[in-house]
Amino acid sequence: MVSAHVVEVGQGKVNLIANQAYVAMSIPASIFASADDNGDGGLDAAEIKAHLNQLQAKVQNGLRLWGDEHPAVWRHMVLSPATRDTSKPESYAPQVAVIGLAVWDTPPLVVVLANDLWQRPPGNALMKPGAPLETLKVSVTRSQDGQVVAEEVGLLSPLQPQLEFFAPVQRHIANFAHHGFDHIMGGADHLVFLVALLASGIGVRRWAALLTAFTLAHGLTFGLAAMGWVTVSASLVEPAIAASIVCVAALHLMRVHVALRSELLLVLALGLVHGLGFASAMQEEGGSQLIALSPYPIWSILGFNLGIEAGQCAVALVLGLWVWCARRIFGRSRDVMWQRAAGMGALAIGFFWLIDRIVS
Repeated sequence: MVSAHVVEVGQGKVNLIANQAYVAMSIPASIFASADDNGDGGLDAAEIKAHLNQLQAKVQNGLRLWGDEHPAVWRHMVLSPATRDTSKPESYAPQVAVIGLAVWDTPPLVVVLANDLWQRPPGNALMKPGAPLETLKVSVTRSQDGQVVAEEVGLLSPLQPQLEFFAPVQRHIANFAHHGFDHIMGGADHLVFLVALLASGIGVRRWAALLTAFTLAHGLTFGLAAMGWVTVSASLVEPAIAASIVCVAALHLMRVHVALRSELLLVLALGLVHGLGFASAMQEEGGSQLIALSPYPIWSILGFNLGIEAGQCAVALVLGLWVWCARRIFGRSRDVMWQRAAGMGALAIGFFWLIDRIVS
């Protein structure tokens, strides 16, 4: 077994030896509030002993390992109060050290670690810049004949409760593409910008050109920011994104005719801002660290941008279906009505976000 002193607060280690996984994790004590008999927010040795079976069952059910899609079986588990390293500046809530051994029938190639013990913060708290988010930095090593032959590091959080280790590069691309798709579909400001942009002029050629320009631009700045080469404060980026919505909607409502080439340059410029917004949001969620810790950071960035592009195409497809249905029912003469309605809605929302993000 691994001795308890190897467990660091905010850290986790998994050592794979043949078909065995030696696990050492730091778990917030708040997860086990029902065992906190003295109400001090932590768990001491006496409280752990008094509720040991309950605590072990909760950890074994919530901290899960798969190897090549087969679940590992826990054989041993020891819990103890985690000792905080006072020499480190980070402030952590009281923790419980978990030491365990899990096994498979055969040695796995790809390992998945899932932590379902997180207490996810409210969604509105996560939307605030700088909102605290519990994270667990996990190092997974594969050892043979007493030597470490492979190692990968990942970051678990309530927003990313599952990680895959030693997966082929195509799996990394697919995983980050999923992140990218979820990210844009959950980003109201990016969606409003896209609708305002696409609704201002209907045409497959125009839409394809604008979406491509937008993807190239935000992909560039997102990649630079995700790698840590560019840093811009969210207090500047978020109002700028709102201003981009106001800009696009205002140009449409004022019926300013812009040639496609000039429009592409404008979208490229605005896309650079949105890319910084993607990176800022990912930083708040710990996603940027996921990319930095990935064994394939460039491919991870590519996968994320592919997911963003897929989300954009989904928005364009839905809007295209709406245009087709509206024209079948009302004819082309009514296009201007819903286009201007979309522009006015985007302008109002953009102005609201702009003022809110400046004053807050």
